[in-house]
Amino acid sequence: MTRGLAGMAVGVLLALAAAGCTGGGATGHPAGSTASPASVAGRPQAASLSMSAGRSSVQYEITAPDPARYAFDVTVTAPASVDIGVSIRTWYGAILPSILVSSHDASACQLRGSEDLCFERFPLLPAQHAGRWTVVAAKPSGPATTIRIVITFVKP
Repeated sequence: MTRGLAGMAVGVLLALAAAGCTGGGATGHPAGSTASPASVAGRPQAASLSMSAGRSSVQYEITAPDPARYAFDVTVTAPASVDIGVSIRTWYGAILPSILVSSHDASACQLRGSEDLCFERFPLLPAQHAGRWTVVAAKPSGPATTIRIVITFVKP
């Protein structure tokens, strides 16, 4: 029950964060940040993101190739002591809110030592467009932390 409420809180926080992110503690740069969208296929676009204590959100940019031709994988590594949610905002205003609803979701995440390791695979998204996308991570509470997000676009 507590994890369900935490997951719901993360979902609400993600919606708020997608509307206006409060910070960007990215310490990594996405691979291909100046590359054409098709050239990033198969290359991980990763960032280690520092989040402050309490309610917090951070963001980093990736380059998306044509989502009608490339599926994508998302890996999130976060301390088990915090509940992280991830969404994506596209350059044209679309919001993909359910990239990772909760890092405590047993269907997408596994506890590995003191960390949650989450993996989600997304299909082709023919209604979306290539270009710069903003990845937003949010947490409703908890200690300051650093998380890692890796997004890789792949040919199905």
